[in-house]
Amino acid sequence: MAETVESVTNLPPVRRFITKHNADGKSVHLESTPQKFFPVPGQGGYARSYSVALPYELADGVDIKAYTEPDKPTSWNSSTIVTPNGVNFIIVDLQPGGASFMHQTVSIDYSVVVLGEIEHVLDSGDTVTLKPGVSLSLVEYTVCNLNRTGQDHIIQRGTNHRWRNASKTEPARFVATTIAIEPFEVNGKPLEEKWDLTG
Repeated sequence: MAETVESVTNLPPVRRFITKHNADGKSVHLESTPQKFFPVPGQGGYARSYSVALPYELADGVDIKAYTEPDKPTSWNSSTIVTPNGVNFIIVDLQPGGASFMHQTVSIDYSVVVLGEIEHVLDSGDTVTLKPGVSLSLVEYTVCNLNRTGQDHIIQRGTNHRWRNASKTEPARFVATTIAIEPFEVNGKPLEEKWDLTG
């Protein structure tokens, strides 16, 4: 196994939050553990935030054909967050003070805030505020010596949650990769997609 380090640059550390279900079936955030980077001499390094194995067919542009046809499950025209047996990359913009409905999908999602500050609220009330990290160039960052966080992100594991823009004056954006998963039981009940449209 290759040796890992906590940092390969002078950029701020990355915060990772992974969700799970507690003994009562409520959604909770796990402790954020430091990322471990695999150093690449003369280049920097990389950290694997989370990983699952999924084989997908890309030969002969099969995936692109399915994406460009308006009536396919993986179409650009579909409004679903999760494609059965598939992967989606989505961009979510929240208006100032805006929030999504509380919802749960049968998926694992990798979400990163790119603009603004967004609160990730779970049905247990557990909440974390995610920030986009350093948006200045490395030179500006070093000169200004800003006290900013690294790139906050969530690994959302089929838990019930909502997204809320922390700002009342500025919009916010996050990007997410959603990957369909096999349903499993939570507190004796099968995991299923659900939306609380009451607010």
